[in-house]
Amino acid sequence: MVTLQVMTGLFPRAGTARVVGRQPVLLLFRALATVLVLFAVNPGLAQQPRLQVNGAPPDLEQNIRALVQLPGQSCDATPRSLSRFLPDVRQQVNRAGRALGYYFLTEQSRFIAGERCWQLDISVDAGEPVMIAAVNVSVADHRDLFEETLASLPVEAGDQLNHALYERTKSELSSRAVELGFFSARFARTELRVDLQNNTADVQIEFEPGDRFRFGEVNLEPVDGLSEDFIRRYLNFESGGFYSASSLIDLRNVLNDSFYFSTVNVTPAIDQAVDQQVPVQVGLQLRPRRVYSTGVGVTTDIGPRVRLDYEDRYLNRRGHRFDVQSSASPIQQMIDLDYSIPWNDPATERLIFSGGLLHEDNDTFSVRTTKYGVTYTFMNRWNWRQEYFINVQHDDSTLLDTNTRETSDMLIPGVSLTRTRADDALYPQRGWKLSARLSGASDTLLSTETFLQFYLNGKFINPLGPGRVMVKFEAGTTVTDEIRNLPASIQFFTGGDQSVRGYKYQSLAPVNDSDEQTGGKHLLVAGIEYDFNILPSWKLAVFADAGNAFLSPDEPDLRKSVGIGVRWLSPLGPVRLDLASGLDNDNAFRLHLTMGPDL
Repeated sequence: MVTLQVMTGLFPRAGTARVVGRQPVLLLFRALATVLVLFAVNPGLAQQPRLQVNGAPPDLEQNIRALVQLPGQSCDATPRSLSRFLPDVRQQVNRAGRALGYYFLTEQSRFIAGERCWQLDISVDAGEPVMIAAVNVSVADHRDLFEETLASLPVEAGDQLNHALYERTKSELSSRAVELGFFSARFARTELRVDLQNNTADVQIEFEPGDRFRFGEVNLEPVDGLSEDFIRRYLNFESGGFYSASSLIDLRNVLNDSFYFSTVNVTPAIDQAVDQQVPVQVGLQLRPRRVYSTGVGVTTDIGPRVRLDYEDRYLNRRGHRFDVQSSASPIQQMIDLDYSIPWNDPATERLIFSGGLLHEDNDTFSVRTTKYGVTYTFMNRWNWRQEYFINVQHDDSTLLDTNTRETSDMLIPGVSLTRTRADDALYPQRGWKLSARLSGASDTLLSTETFLQFYLNGKFINPLGPGRVMVKFEAGTTVTDEIRNLPASIQFFTGGDQSVRGYKYQSLAPVNDSDEQTGGKHLLVAGIEYDFNILPSWKLAVFADAGNAFLSPDEPDLRKSVGIGVRWLSPLGPVRLDLASGLDNDNAFRLHLTMGPDL
């Protein structure tokens, strides 16, 4: 058996794209004119030596082109004068071949004269590549911590030898060791044995992680608005615990997501480790405490809307917050106030005291709602946002068709679950959102009405062909003796921009024997949409919706619509313009304008 000590060949590194700013048109024309004049005077400026590679597999050709350096000789150089560079060329070609396991490569290289410039012609017979016969990677200690890395090594028995992947195997073991705090890890043995008789290779790696470092003291830079005790509640590790780079990344992310801080720096001071304990420096800068924000928008559901919000991000050093959100449109006016208290885990757990007023006057009903309550919200073990709430709610509502007025006072407890997963917050190509809510009231518990209601909605986005397919649904059901005794805010209505397009906002609901519209006891809505790019920031969409609110599950009477739309991917989120035809509304067309993220 012939055994060789081998080195890994080099692969090209990705180039760096440089974006050049726009220049005035006059300067551009001058530059183009100068280039054309130079080419007219000396056509050779437009010519460059060429490299021609024949007979090589694609991966080998790519590596040859990356490694072979053309001599820096002018185009009038003769093949005879260039022949002195051939030994270097052959050496580079063989090096490119061995890096990919082509140890029996043969090549013929020559310089030939071209019409305007010389050319390097390389003909290759790659031969049979060396194949990996065995991969033996051992970890002396703490093997369980490296199982995931060992299970997905870049090299496997049966693969073609690739020296870059062999080096990456070692690099991944080293990176995993550093991530886990094995800062004194070393390779006791790294060997790539190539058997040229059998055209095989064996990988032998012995890795010794050594001692695992631990977290030392966590030093927080003081900030004026929040106490150190409160900030330390965000720490997801303890001094003395095993070092983990992912824990530091998680800490940085939760501090960023807290919206208290404009700058977060989490730095392990590895060079200051004492007794294998690494101190951690946390540098923070607070965001402005008070923020006012205004905005304007428009949707076809509620018309033009103005918005005014106020936020006090840290009322005290314990991180309490106060928010006011208000908006007004011709159809809907609202104001919500929230006082939020971080709970045991401030990153995921809060107690929120809230109050609000809502007045909505659409073509179906008019309602005035006053509500105040308390919500406990947290992330459960399955990473769903879970909320328990109890609201005191006063409603004064009127169904316009029947001129039926209902006034109610209810104590409404409930629970909800929500989760969103997406590959992009504004323009997801893949993602989903699910939300479920169960709520109710009883006339035996400080309420004028009794009901139990379940509501579920969701949306799914997946790539399909050149675009995306989006599926949405809503479903709800109410358990009550008489749905008409409940306020309009509890009854089900649908139709509009976000539900069944092609119909007016909240216009779909059951009708009585006098053809007067009433609220629904049940709700069912579904839709499917497909969109695809027509320009870099523009999409074309086609869609179909169906749904209705109804009194009996045996008679859903679903209303259907189809339509087309365009989407503008603005810097602030998608803007959608849809033209929908209500198929059960004499095919009447309706325009819908909406803004905001897809999920």
